[in-house]
Amino acid sequence: MLIEIFTDNLNKNDISPNLHRASRAIVVKNNRILMIYTKKLDYYMLPGGGIEDGEKPDQAAIRELKEETGYSGKIVKPSVVIKEYFPEATWETHYFLVDLTNTLVNDKLFTEEEKELLLEVKWIDINEALTLLDTYDSSFKNATNIMQREFIALINTI
Repeated sequence: MLIEIFTDNLNKNDISPNLHRASRAIVVKNNRILMIYTKKLDYYMLPGGGIEDGEKPDQAAIRELKEETGYSGKIVKPSVVIKEYFPEATWETHYFLVDLTNTLVNDKLFTEEEKELLLEVKWIDINEALTLLDTYDSSFKNATNIMQREFIALINTI
């Protein structure tokens, strides 16, 4: 399913050619969601990140899951694709329901940017995660957009 979100009264004629593609993993275990908290910017998101050149979205979701959380996983099914249109760029995010293939956490492979953001891995009760994503008040200017996107992905997956 494709979900399109137009901001700032944009329409299809105003779409920026600057496209950013990402993938995110939705991991549910024991009624909890695996999430990432960015301590420096004070917001929550699902594990994931940019799709590299030559990489498929499902491959990126599994790679990012391992890099950010230390968990390995396998795709259960694709979920939604959310395209967000902003004046300066279009963000296309692919979501996948993922099962973990390991229970012991391996070393995380944070990028320098991720290290600076002080990422924390958290298992959060599903209802609490939905509430956090829908109502959490962060001072980071893009936090609401990011968390609302994750909220939409979750409610269309679980």
